[in-house]
Formats: sequence, structure tokens, C-alpha cells
Amino acid sequence: MLMNNENGQTRFSLFHFSLLIFFAASFSFPVLTYAQISDTTFPTPVSSFKSPRFDLDSTAAYVIEEIFIEGNKETKSFIIQRELPFKSGDTVTEKEIDYARDRIYSTSLFTKVLIQPEVVTKNRIDILIYVEERWYIWPYPILWFRDRVINWKRLSAGCGIVDLNFRGMDERFEGMFALGYDPFGSINYTSPSMGKDRDYLLSLEANYSHGRSVGLLSTYSTGQFDDSFGDFYIALGKRLDIYSIFSIGAAYNYVARNIGDSNGVALSPNGKDIFASLHVEYDYDSRDLKDYALRGTYFDLTLEKYGLGESVVNFGRASFDMRKYLPVSNFLSVVGRFHGSFAEGPDVPRYNNVFFGYYERIRGMFNTVSEGESMLGGNAELRIPLIKQMYIEIPYIPLEQFVSNRISLYWSFFGDIGETSSKYIDLKWNRALYGYGVGLTLLLPYDITLQFDSARGSDRHLEFILDFGEAI
Repeated sequence: MLMNNENGQTRFSLFHFSLLIFFAASFSFPVLTYAQISDTTFPTPVSSFKSPRFDLDSTAAYVIEEIFIEGNKETKSFIIQRELPFKSGDTVTEKEIDYARDRIYSTSLFTKVLIQPEVVTKNRIDILIYVEERWYIWPYPILWFRDRVINWKRLSAGCGIVDLNFRGMDERFEGMFALGYDPFGSINYTSPSMGKDRDYLLSLEANYSHGRSVGLLSTYSTGQFDDSFGDFYIALGKRLDIYSIFSIGAAYNYVARNIGDSNGVALSPNGKDIFASLHVEYDYDSRDLKDYALRGTYFDLTLEKYGLGESVVNFGRASFDMRKYLPVSNFLSVVGRFHGSFAEGPDVPRYNNVFFGYYERIRGMFNTVSEGESMLGGNAELRIPLIKQMYIEIPYIPLEQFVSNRISLYWSFFGDIGETSSKYIDLKWNRALYGYGVGLTLLLPYDITLQFDSARGSDRHLEFILDFGEAI
């Protein structure tokens, strides 16, 4: 909850890397291509439908009579239903049905999602939703290098286990640890479907790490520094509607300098900051496909207060992330993002600084690190689908959770800009880092995203980037 270098994101990406190796090996088997398995091909027989099948007019609007869900063996049906932007009695078009399909796929619970409308009368339809579930329980190795730089002296190794759909209600439980350059341990649990109406959220998290600071601004007289970080976090939230979530959280935090000069790290004279914090967050997400959206809006606002009078720690942080995905046509979408994080207080400790060059990156200046108490950033993209959706079937895999595999490929033109500063009033775009270029993004099963970019940055050098993780 305290550090903003986003190492947790890097650690979790290695879970996805192990999946990538698995799929690379799997594709040595014969496969059925998209020409043979389309996204509207259903297993037969389909038990829910008794009416004859007719062609759907893609330009017309239809009234929904009934909605049927099939294929979910572990996942509760209400987890699927709450992602639908329509219900029985609503009027829908074919585009809205496609949008609902991507919303369900974005839950990260299914390898395959198909929606088949069935014309009952001239302007009335039934809708069948068919899903194939993922493998939910994963043990995985952890093997990572600090700051994505291969240096065997900065190696950390361990293991973790995650259950992505505990009790079939999208509950997530994960525990992991590693030893080496930056040893750590972490355990977390999230339930998005508590209460009578299944619209309350609970999140519990405990973390401890013992490692080296990533800061550039602190000066250490001895040249050695070794910090401990720990926190326990609890949050309660409410799902306001299909797109909106409001949550309030509290944390108990521990930061200590173990070796070297404590100047600029902990605020307490003894080199140990022990304090409470409060967090308020509003999240709005209407994106179609969260891994690589072409339509929708994303907005997140987080307000944090560190220190409640029990310690010398006393500062606040406000962060926002605004994204708009606007489809211009069936073959082009415009994406814009504006984000920032601002700290305010008499003293903001170094361990709460924000960065470009770790989790947030400027393509074209990908490995350039910029650090400050506050930051502003922006991104713009043109996205062109080369393969918008393709299911590849691998029939000889013994586990059915890996038979159907959805793949997408996109071409993009992009521009990034970002600036950090010690004070938010000093942020100036004219001294910001920037970059622009072109890229390919490959979306693989189980939320694996590979990005291949060519970009030129503000230093005028051309760089080629292979990145592994979330797109904007």
C-alpha cells in the first residue's frame, strides 16, 4: 500500500509467464483454426432452445424474452448475469450483444464466451450464453529480476498459489513468497459478491518485504541501504451498478531502515515509521474488453490519508486515471488516457514517491526513470484490429479448460508523455518525457498480453520494446 514501484505487478506477471510457456508447448499439437470454429458455433444439442433458428438482422433491434446460461460448472450464474448491460424485456441490437460477450470474457473466468440470439417472433428473441471455464487453481514459480534488468545479483526466487474463482463466486485468494535480492511474502483475499444482493465487496491483504529502495532522489552516505516494508489492509465496497464501485479501506503500515543512512527514508527519528492510513476509491468501468478495449470509459479516483495523528507521518495523496475508448468504425478505435498522482503534506517520505520507468513507462524512453512526489501522464492511441477475435481449438489436451483458446491481434499508433515533480504545482509539460511509435499487441488466453513496439523518445533514439503486461 505504501510503495509505488509496483513490484507486485512484476511478480504476478511471472504467473502469466509460466502460462505462456505452457501454451507455447501446447501449440505443437494439431489445431482447428477460426475458419473451422467460429465465435457463433455452439455445442449440440443445446438443451435450452426449443424454438427454430432464424437469421438475425444485424441492423434491427429486438426485445429480449428470456436469457439462458449454459456451460458454467463451477461459476454461479449471477456472476455472469451481473455483467450483462441488458435483461429480459430490454431492447438490444447485435452490437450490444457483442459488447456483453466481451464484458463476460473480461471477468477472467472463462476461456470461451459465445452468445447466440434466437429469433422467437419477428422482433423478439431469446438469448443463450454459452461459456467454457478456465482452470482456476494455479501453483506457479516466481523468478524475477529487480526493475526488469537481467542481473543475477538482483535475482529473487520463490513460489505462489492462486485460486481465481474460489467457491465459484469470483472470489480470489493468493499467497506467494520469494527469497533472494528482495525477499517478500504476501497473502490476499478478495470477494466481489457478498451480502444478500451480492453487491458488497471485501478485500483483505497482508504484505511484508525486505529489500532495496528504488528511489533516485535520496542520498545515502554509506552507499548501502536496506528497508523493511509491511502492511495489513482491509477494504469494504459497494457495487453501485453494473459499472460503478465505491470502496473505503484502512491499513496499518510499517516502514523501517535497517542498514545505512536513514536520511530521506523514514520520517521518524528512530528510522521506523509505524502508522495507520485511510483510503477512499471510486471506480467506473464500462470497457468492453478490459485487457485491450475498443469501446467504453474507465475512471478511477483514489484519495488516501497517511497518518491519523498516531505518528509523525502526516500527508495525503490523490490519484486519478481517466480513459476513453471511442470506436470510429469497425476497423478503428481512438484511445485517450490522462492520469496523475499528487501528494500534499509537510513531509512526503521517499517510500511513497511515484515513478515513470517501472510500472508506468514512456514508450521511446522505456528504461528512463523519473521520480517525484507527484506525477502527470497522458497516452493516445489509434487501434486497428487485425484479428479481433479468433478461437483456436487444441483437441488433444486432456484438460478441457485448455481446449478453447481466444486470440486477438491489434496494430497501433501511439504517443506517450509524462512528468514527475517534487510538488504538483511544479509539473511542467515542457520538460516532460515523451515518446511515439507503432506496435503490435497479441492477446493470448488467460490474460497474457504481449506488446511489440518500435518507438522514438525525447532523446531522439529509436528503441524496440518487448513488454509483457497490461495495455492502457
